[in-house]
This record gives sequence, structure tokens and C-alpha cells, in this order.
Amino acid sequence: MDIAAVSMEMSTARLQQSASLSVAKKAMDYQEQQAAGLLDMMSQTASAQLPGSGVGHIIDVKA
Repeated sequence: MDIAAVSMEMSTARLQQSASLSVAKKAMDYQEQQAAGLLDMMSQTASAQLPGSGVGHIIDVKA
């Protein structure tokens, strides 16, 4: 086998792997931001629905 061809194939594979990893990291960051926003929105909604002191009306099921 030609050493130059093997070198080019390895370089291409490394580049593809790097690009794939970069896209996966960006997707994970986006999902993390979305989850944080959703949790924030849920906590705001729950606190807005508390009647008076809220004692005895809400069960916290997030653990």
C-alpha cells in the first residue's frame, strides 16, 4: 500500500471524527441550555401557583 494514501486516509478519518465530536458537543450544550430553561420555567410556574403559604397543597416530587 502507498504510505501517502494511508496517511491521507488517516488524516481524513481524524478530521471526520473531530468534526463529528464538535457537532455532538454543540448539540449537548444546546440540550443543556434547553433543560435549564425548562427547569427555570417550571419553578416559576410552580411558585406562581402557590396559594397563600402553600403548606399542604403541593408535594415536591423532584428528588
